[in-house]
Amino acid sequence: MTTEPKRIEVTMDSDPRFAAAVGGAVRILAESLGMPEEMCREFQEAAMRACKQAFAAEPARSHKVEFLLFADRLDVTVDPNSGSSAIRLSRSVVPQH
Repeated sequence: MTTEPKRIEVTMDSDPRFAAAVGGAVRILAESLGMPEEMCREFQEAAMRACKQAFAAEPARSHKVEFLLFADRLDVTVDPNSGSSAIRLSRSVVPQH
């Protein structure tokens, strides 16, 4: 079994419609990993908020979003090369208690 994540990276302009597209991608990827529906929905909304936050902070530039799919979790990073201003989100397939 491989432990290397599957990686997807997209580059987009600061357009709120693209934030919705990222949210949709997060929802589909989270569902494919078997996350519960409520967790998928919350993660989708968090990803959209993260994109909108990044777009508002720097509206004149393009932004990257990186998706890392592990066997047990999904990581999403908005502007991964931005150092401390990168927005990182992660959700485990197994709910934490």
